[in-house]
Amino acid sequence: MKKSGQITVFLSMILLCIAALLCGLMEAARTAGARCYLRVAADSALDSVMAGYHRELWARYRILLREFDGKEELEDEFSQYFDGYLEAAGWYPAERLSVSADQVTLVTDDGGDHLRQEVLDYMKYGVWTLDFSEDQAGEVLDGIREAGAVQETSRLYGACSAQALELEEAIETIDSIQQSQEELWETGRRQLADRNGRGFLNTGEALLKELGKVPGAVSEYSRRADRLQSQLESVYGEIQEKMEEMTPGMKAAAEEEYGRYQSYTSKDGERRGEIEGLPALAESNGELVKGVMEEAKDVMEYIANWDGDEDEELDEAALWRPVRRHLDGFQARTLTCAHGTADKEKQSFLENIRRMAGEGFLGLVLPEGTPISGDAILEQKLPSEERGEGGSASGLGERLLTGEYCGQFFRHFLDTEDEPDAGLRYQIEYLAVGGKEDRQNLAEAAARLLAVREGLNLVHILGDGNKRAQARELAAAIVGVSGLLPLVEVVAVLVMGVWALGEALVDVRTLLAGGKVPLIKSGEDWNLSLDQLLELGKTGQAEERQNQKGFSYESYLKLLLFAADQRVLLYRMMDVMQDTIGRIEPGFLMERCAWRVEMSAVTEAAHLFSAAGNSGYRLETNIGRSY
Repeated sequence: MKKSGQITVFLSMILLCIAALLCGLMEAARTAGARCYLRVAADSALDSVMAGYHRELWARYRILLREFDGKEELEDEFSQYFDGYLEAAGWYPAERLSVSADQVTLVTDDGGDHLRQEVLDYMKYGVWTLDFSEDQAGEVLDGIREAGAVQETSRLYGACSAQALELEEAIETIDSIQQSQEELWETGRRQLADRNGRGFLNTGEALLKELGKVPGAVSEYSRRADRLQSQLESVYGEIQEKMEEMTPGMKAAAEEEYGRYQSYTSKDGERRGEIEGLPALAESNGELVKGVMEEAKDVMEYIANWDGDEDEELDEAALWRPVRRHLDGFQARTLTCAHGTADKEKQSFLENIRRMAGEGFLGLVLPEGTPISGDAILEQKLPSEERGEGGSASGLGERLLTGEYCGQFFRHFLDTEDEPDAGLRYQIEYLAVGGKEDRQNLAEAAARLLAVREGLNLVHILGDGNKRAQARELAAAIVGVSGLLPLVEVVAVLVMGVWALGEALVDVRTLLAGGKVPLIKSGEDWNLSLDQLLELGKTGQAEERQNQKGFSYESYLKLLLFAADQRVLLYRMMDVMQDTIGRIEPGFLMERCAWRVEMSAVTEAAHLFSAAGNSGYRLETNIGRSY
């Protein structure tokens, strides 16, 4: 019987298909496993790379960043860790073809957002005592901004007050010239009555000299009056912008003060007609004096050359009488309008305080014998000099936590602990100011605190009717009963501004001595009476107060940071970190510190169940890590 192999062949083909299916399924499963393994290997390798964070940055600032010197360094280090996993691949053998650092995000990128995120990540797990809650933060920020607007308004009005007093000085100069003319005229009349021709000629020359001063003095007065009016109009435009940051009460006060200046300039307009008519009068008086002097010379010559008979007596009185009568035609005129100030001493004391608060006031507010650091930031490229664009807005809570972080990790003037190689001595002051030297930063930070306290103090004065009344009383004493009434109101504005400034000088000195000052003062917290203010202007010495109620120097610095541009603040924080670490590790730069690294790895793997000569397949994985 002849046998057939069809069934055997059929079964063989079925077995072959089943084996191929099983091998295909196993290869597919193995390939998926290889992909998963390579992903785990890449993740672990990148974790190992990111575990090489900068230890000193963490120890000093609790900031995690990966310092690197070019992408090649990151790629080489990643490859070392990644290859270790490939060598132990087992069922998933593969060969690395390439590794690439696709994207490295630096801490200096994106407007400082990455540093802020790390700061907030650290701070939200800490236990901190904030000076005020997040609910109060908005009110505090608005209060600081209003104080700044009020302080700037006071400064602008103060400049106008100073010009008004200069205008009064110009009028006093004119009046002094006019009085001098009257005195010389009276002297000349007496000399002619005494037939003292030579003396009269000397007096006439002096009188002509005084008359010659009138046009220049009047011109100077007119120039100052025009400048005051022009500046007042310009100032009002600026003040209207500042009013946007004021409460309705402060806006009303600013408008009221402007009305006082308008009243003053209006009254000055009435005086101006009388004053500007003096040059023409001086010219006519000058012609008269010259004519009289010529007559006097003729009389003197006649007397000198008289050769009459010895029995005939020369009547000199008759010769001088018409000369004296002609001199009586001189129009001696002193100013009838109210002008000037009566108490120059008190006025000078106020001016002294304004000068003291200018350049070089640091010595006034520092406790005696306090040394000032002469350290400077390292000469190198700073992150703040090339800060990146962008950056998201900071909420009030974030601002508070950032300021608290700065207080915890950066030093300031009152920190006495000496850390060798710690960089700048006044670090928080640098964050607020950004100067290259400690002394510059301390002086500017103190000046900003002075401005904040001056504004807050002025808000207190404007809200205290008793203090406003006291300011007007002092202004009235300075102007005097014969002065221009609207000038009293103008000087009262100046007194209130200087009073707030003097109190601020005491406040800042108290803070720098380690004391505390309330943010919003009550009557009990006020230090300087007006008598003490004048004594400050006289002696130039501000005494600190031993007060433990309110905010400390560090807290006020945090207020400056709270109100500052947060993007600028974050980059200055990087400056200080770089400066501090750079003194321990020369060459350290924040721009070489990565916050996030994204890597890609390409491998080639062979099929385990494949025909001979198969070139295998490529696997690519992309991973990223950030701190």
